[in-house]
Amino acid sequence: MRIKLCLLLWLGLLATVLQAGTIQYQAINLGGNQFQYSYLISGFTLQANQEIDIRFDPTLFGTLSNGVAGSDFSLLLLQPNNPPGASGDYAAFTAIANPSLAGPFRVDVTFLGSGQPGGQPFFINQYDSAHNFLFTDLNQSGTTVSVIPEPGSFTLCGAGIILVCLWTVRRRAAVTGRRDSRTEY
Repeated sequence: MRIKLCLLLWLGLLATVLQAGTIQYQAINLGGNQFQYSYLISGFTLQANQEIDIRFDPTLFGTLSNGVAGSDFSLLLLQPNNPPGASGDYAAFTAIANPSLAGPFRVDVTFLGSGQPGGQPFFINQYDSAHNFLFTDLNQSGTTVSVIPEPGSFTLCGAGIILVCLWTVRRRAAVTGRRDSRTEY
């Protein structure tokens, strides 16, 4: 029974994690220092009054332009260094629950650095119905933003569950063995 419970726990954890979301980007060079960031967002279930917020470092990015957001979103582009030192923001806001993430989600940027630009910090923010900020649901950054744990996390969690199951079976066998030895008299 406990083994089945352990396996169900592991499968439940796996099913929950497999439903987690990912955000992937592609930075396409439009010529010179102009790039287009294109985002693929999947696996999230957004609530009403949530915002997808992607921040652009003011030391690496100039103008943000030609922003596009999915059909269930309204978009606000805030320019880097306005006011001085402030990040640029691509803020896609939805007023409805479970909006379509089919996209497109993209923005053109002027890159002030050298080479290819990298991933940007990504937030999902929650607001109330009067558009007052409440809290941040997700705060990630990197090339592929993902709330799915790394394979090593699965392995470690699975190993822990297996060890607990084996310990339980061994303990039960030891207790049963002691009971059997007492009844032989």
